[in-house]
Amino acid sequence: MLFAEFEGYLDRVIEGDLDARTADAVALVADDGASRAVLGSSGEPLAQVFDPRGGVLASTHRLARARLLTRAEARRAAGGAVRRPRVSTPAGPARVVARPVTRAGRRLTVAVAESLQRRDQALGRLRELLFLVGPLALALATWAGYQVAGAALLPVERMRRRVQGITERDTGERLPVPQTRDEIEALGRTLNGLLARLDGALRRERRMLADASHELRTPLTLLRAEVQVALRGPSDAAELRAALESVARQSERLTHLAEDLLVLARADDGRLPIRPEPLAAGDLFDAVARRAADRAQAAGRTLVVRGGEDEVLVADPDRAAQALDNLVANALLHGRGDVELAARRVDGRVELHVRDHGEGFPDELLGRAFERFSRGDPARAGEGTGLGLAIVAAIAEAHQGGAAARSLPSGGADVWVSLPAG
Repeated sequence: MLFAEFEGYLDRVIEGDLDARTADAVALVADDGASRAVLGSSGEPLAQVFDPRGGVLASTHRLARARLLTRAEARRAAGGAVRRPRVSTPAGPARVVARPVTRAGRRLTVAVAESLQRRDQALGRLRELLFLVGPLALALATWAGYQVAGAALLPVERMRRRVQGITERDTGERLPVPQTRDEIEALGRTLNGLLARLDGALRRERRMLADASHELRTPLTLLRAEVQVALRGPSDAAELRAALESVARQSERLTHLAEDLLVLARADDGRLPIRPEPLAAGDLFDAVARRAADRAQAAGRTLVVRGGEDEVLVADPDRAAQALDNLVANALLHGRGDVELAARRVDGRVELHVRDHGEGFPDELLGRAFERFSRGDPARAGEGTGLGLAIVAAIAEAHQGGAAARSLPSGGADVWVSLPAG
């Protein structure tokens, strides 16, 4: 009974590891094609690729003059997985798993083998030891435990080797996960999930760095141009004043960009300071209307409060004002017509809406409107930095709330922030 249990356990470990490696080889052939170089890059010592007729397309070096499957088996494997518990190979007896793969419209078969020498040796030694009695019983138990541990940890060693080769340049790599339905499989899937999250975070950081560099380059270029013009030769007072006013505008733009990036950096670290207190939506609307009055008048626009001004919410006064200022500034910059402010209570929260009567969000922008540096093509030539709505979302998340946007059927955009109700 001990022998059968041990044999069954070794077989399950080999089968699970072999299934995972076969899946990796199938993915590699599907992406990079069927060749000895591709199979060699997989790290498999015993692997072959078969054409639809059962002919060998590619083999690893140790199988140059041997086959893992007969032609009939290879053709059958093109329609579904095939297993051969024991075959003879130049490396000794081996177990084979074959799976179909489609490459460039062709139905191929990928076969991967695992040597059974270590398994047979372990079982042979166990069989011999089972005939011994007395003092050798302890040695038998110790040896069996060592063999079981070694076989069980083989997938862990494969994952360790793969992790060792992953660098910051290839964070898209993933670990081979054995299909053993145990803690080792769960560990592999958990680690792959961690790698996926880290890969996503690094990609977002790289994209943000590139976008920030782009945004900084334009005002710095304009500053340098204005200074060079002012220094180039004699200028009257009007020309110098115009140059200084341009320098002041670009300096203010750089200051706003730096402040916005600081807010987002603090939000990423979970350190965006908030001091919630009860606030009347009407008071917030009145304050934002006063702050935006000059800009709205210059653009020939009007700010209108449509309703819900009696609603009470719980939020940090400065952050709530900053979020509304950003929403109104976005509506004045990219919308048309009156800018409407409204509040309503929904599921224990108060939604602060800002609507305009422009063209609304382009379809390709709506799904990523709150991402950093996310702007439609027409906005690229405008004054915005693409951080206003991202800051609104960060403020909402700091209050355990949310932010959303939609294009109105009648024309225009409706953008709102949802904060806890008082």
